[in-house]
Amino acid sequence: MEPASRERSPSFGREIDLLFLGLIEAKAPYEDYKREFLKLEKRWLQKAKTPSQRLAVQRIIASTILTEAYGERMPWKEFGRWLRRLQQLGFRDLGMRVHVTCLYVQSLHLFPRQAREAWAMLEDTERRVRRLRRDSPLRQEHLESIAHAKKVARVPRPPPR
Repeated sequence: MEPASRERSPSFGREIDLLFLGLIEAKAPYEDYKREFLKLEKRWLQKAKTPSQRLAVQRIIASTILTEAYGERMPWKEFGRWLRRLQQLGFRDLGMRVHVTCLYVQSLHLFPRQAREAWAMLEDTERRVRRLRRDSPLRQEHLESIAHAKKVARVPRPPPR
């Protein structure tokens, strides 16, 4: 048993949660979110012992910043930067791919020139989801997310070339 005086440092997930709460309470602008999450990433990359741990930290931070960029209606220059970063790092799992793709399609009204790419990404993601077993609860959840993104997208799917 550990001595009571010795406190364990918070986990990565807990630190993200605490950071989010602090930023929300402070009503911080997007730039503060980005700066603070990049600082957190730097700290946790130094703590990472393996390449897979480093990759996990990078993916989570990039996904978090992308989600915040979506919420703050950032232009393509910023949103696209984090989307490309995630594509480069690779998606952790199908859930992350669904999340990112749905954000992309739902934000197309801010950068409609990306419509063809975003809708193609959504179609690819949907094909991947449909490969899951029919009785998988994740399959239904992901399909519902995709259906919602299609429904609320303000930029329609471009016609095929």
